[in-house]
Amino acid sequence: MDHIALSVMSTPELQAAFDSAQSQAKAMQGRCRVIQGKAERDQRELTPAESASLNALFAQFDDHSAEAAQLHAALQKAIAFDHEQELRRGAPRQTSPDPLPGSPTSRSGKITGRTYAGLFPGLTPQARRSEFASFAEFALATAQGGTDPRLIRNAGMLGGSGQDGGFLVPTVFLGQILDSALQQEIVRPRANLIPLSSNQGVAGVFDFADGTSGKRGGLQLLWGPEATALTEQKGKIRELGLAAKKGSILCRVSNELASDAPAFDAQLSAAMVAAVAAGLDNAFVSGTGAGQPLGILNAPCLITVNKLSGQAANTIMFQNLSDMVGRLAPSSFGNSVWMVHPTAVPKLFTMAYTTTNIAGTENVSGVAAAAVTQDAAGNLRIFGRPVFITDSCSALSAAGDVILADLSRYVVGLRADATMIRDNSVYFGSDEIAFRLTLRLDGQPQDAAAMKLRDGTNTVSPFVTLQAR
Repeated sequence: MDHIALSVMSTPELQAAFDSAQSQAKAMQGRCRVIQGKAERDQRELTPAESASLNALFAQFDDHSAEAAQLHAALQKAIAFDHEQELRRGAPRQTSPDPLPGSPTSRSGKITGRTYAGLFPGLTPQARRSEFASFAEFALATAQGGTDPRLIRNAGMLGGSGQDGGFLVPTVFLGQILDSALQQEIVRPRANLIPLSSNQGVAGVFDFADGTSGKRGGLQLLWGPEATALTEQKGKIRELGLAAKKGSILCRVSNELASDAPAFDAQLSAAMVAAVAAGLDNAFVSGTGAGQPLGILNAPCLITVNKLSGQAANTIMFQNLSDMVGRLAPSSFGNSVWMVHPTAVPKLFTMAYTTTNIAGTENVSGVAAAAVTQDAAGNLRIFGRPVFITDSCSALSAAGDVILADLSRYVVGLRADATMIRDNSVYFGSDEIAFRLTLRLDGQPQDAAAMKLRDGTNTVSPFVTLQAR
């Protein structure tokens, strides 16, 4: 199918053509399995006629697969274009930050506005259904050698063989895993989410690095008398490049557990959800940017506040925290949260404000620091902002054990596809089944550098941490 024909097709037409091509490819694959299965049951080699039929079917499968890939690429572009047009007409963006500053939850306590279906509104209803009753049922079907016909009809087979072959995770289950993980994560529920239709994505963002003379993104409010010409200004824009990185989870279960469907379903789903949540938060906080997202602690816009003169190791002082607030971008305070490593929590509870004599040479008294408080549910707050306890931060006394961040300034790009593969390379001797779930995404702070304030000298940032002690 040529590019001109594709360019004049509507989104529904592209979807119908893609579904048809994919269905044809699966049909060819199914007919191949029938021929091969008959020979295997008879315990014999293929006859010349069967070999010829297989070769012809393989050729048709390749043709339909190539057509499906071409249609899929065109369909993703059409969906993105339609979504952009909806936004321009004023339709609400489903992935926008939550309207309550600093709180991405609804009254029910659930994360709102960040669901998988909300991020990828162009997915068809067919893509959101599955013949499998649960994610574990799908995983068990892959574990049993991939002969279940529902895998061909419903999941979509990937290329390759052995441990390199696999099946696409049905969209409904991928959405369930990511949405359940969202409830446990810290960064993604509060980040700026962008759907990626391919492995590469570029977003144009305003550059706020230079706030000299009150500029914001290169724009400045100018004053002048009536009936005078206005000074034309040009916003300062920079390209934010996202390149999807592959993140995988290797999960093993015993064959005994796999045979107990209810327990298998609950435990496998829980393990996958917990691993996704912990892995994404860790990447978004401390990722190196090399083959993985660029985390907050390695971002060029991060500001590291100096420790106090003579401050001992393994301590957190009241002034450390107040100094961190002083380096936070003023516009970020209402969206900011604290992230603290579990080993640093006892230091928060025992923090005291010390009073010295007039000369400043002797400590004469001390009181509990009012900076750290708890609400009725026992949740910690520092200077009124929420505290999240996570081992994605560095351990006590290392740089990054305490982070103050406006996570709405962190960008996450997510692809809609994922793969589930039965891994035959490990755990064979222990009679266990291994599954490898692969996601593709990227993340990085929106800002390329710390922001200069109006005076052109002092700097602030949406991301602040404390120097190692």
